[in-house]
Amino acid sequence: MVMHTLSSEFTLFRVVNGETVAAHSLGVANGFVKPKLVPRPIIHPLSSPSNMFCVTSLDPDTLPSVATLLMDVMFYSRGSKEVGASGEDSSHIRFFSFSLIEGYISLVMDEQTAQRFPNNVLFTSASGELWKMVRIGGQPLGFDECGIVAQISEPLATADIPAYYISTFKFDHALVPEENIQSVIRALRTESTAQ
Repeated sequence: MVMHTLSSEFTLFRVVNGETVAAHSLGVANGFVKPKLVPRPIIHPLSSPSNMFCVTSLDPDTLPSVATLLMDVMFYSRGSKEVGASGEDSSHIRFFSFSLIEGYISLVMDEQTAQRFPNNVLFTSASGELWKMVRIGGQPLGFDECGIVAQISEPLATADIPAYYISTFKFDHALVPEENIQSVIRALRTESTAQ
């Protein structure tokens, strides 16, 4: 049933005799009519920190050379709870996400944290693209609540704005290319006031 449902939105392939071919007929019908998409209200508070963020990667072979720095960034660096004490802009946040999946490392961090890494350790795009963030939430969002990411992704997809998502216990985060942040804010405000 899942494959049948996905086939209405995606081109699916299967391997037949060692060759990849389009899967035209899956031989399964779920009997459900595709629901009409209805706008989801944005019910959680939104904010956009003033600083920029990097979406990058790290060669696993370099982990020993940056292990101390990673430990410091993950466990000992000041986060947003201490921002007022350091005199930084209150809308400026420290952010670091480390994911290791099947040997591939993905990192998302604020621009200031990225500057702490040695040159040529982080994989970045040739353009050095920076991202802006939209944060959703402010209290634990709850694991039984559905559609939080959809509240953000649907208006952004409609506006043809790419986004990179990270969900945490307290917030969901949508990172968008720096040049799109004003369009994102407009799209989300329009969506929230239309409800």
